[in-house]
Amino acid sequence: MSRLFLTRTLSLMLVFFTFTFSSIKAAEKVTITTSPQSARIYVDGVQMGTGKVIIKVEKNSCVTVEVKYEGYVGETKTYCNKKGSPDIPKTDYIQLLEDESFTSSIEWNIANTEIQINAKPGKTKEEAWKQIVTTVLDRFDVLENNDEKVGYLRTSWVGMSFRANTIRLRLIVKQASESPLVYRIKFVSESSGRSGTPYNADEQFKPFNRILKKYDGFLDELSTRLKN
Repeated sequence: MSRLFLTRTLSLMLVFFTFTFSSIKAAEKVTITTSPQSARIYVDGVQMGTGKVIIKVEKNSCVTVEVKYEGYVGETKTYCNKKGSPDIPKTDYIQLLEDESFTSSIEWNIANTEIQINAKPGKTKEEAWKQIVTTVLDRFDVLENNDEKVGYLRTSWVGMSFRANTIRLRLIVKQASESPLVYRIKFVSESSGRSGTPYNADEQFKPFNRILKKYDGFLDELSTRLKN
């Protein structure tokens, strides 16, 4: 084996190992920890764990990290291992903020579901309707539709906007039968998942299985009045 061939072979091997070593070293790692510790960590849409994960960012690539937990405002961060991008930290601590739309509302399994309330036997339709309207106006400012003849009532949208969510709510009352006198009541509760959403932007809202705390107890109050 000639000295020239050996020299060239060694040079090629050196280039190969140098390239391989530099490729291995090119990847960056970041250890992410969260609060709450049970928060779910997603990397490019795939859940990788909860509370703490180590993420590898290859050379000339980016990864998007999302941290989510019910009752908290989610957070998204992107880490890029590219020339000109900010340095990737060795560790990163992500603390989620409490979602005020959860602390200001309660879970309600009959939200967006019709429930039936029977009026007291012998109570006239006029008496019952007066009690319904009075009770509704104690909690809602505006009646969008109020038709005593057919027994139909619908309030305007009410709600609240929070840092990361908007909740809107309305009440619908329908007379189901006259003898016996029965009404169907429905709390329509929806959320948009973003702050400052106009209440009339129907396409941005989806059903929400919670209601604002200020309306808790309303149905019990209405049912008591109709049955007494």
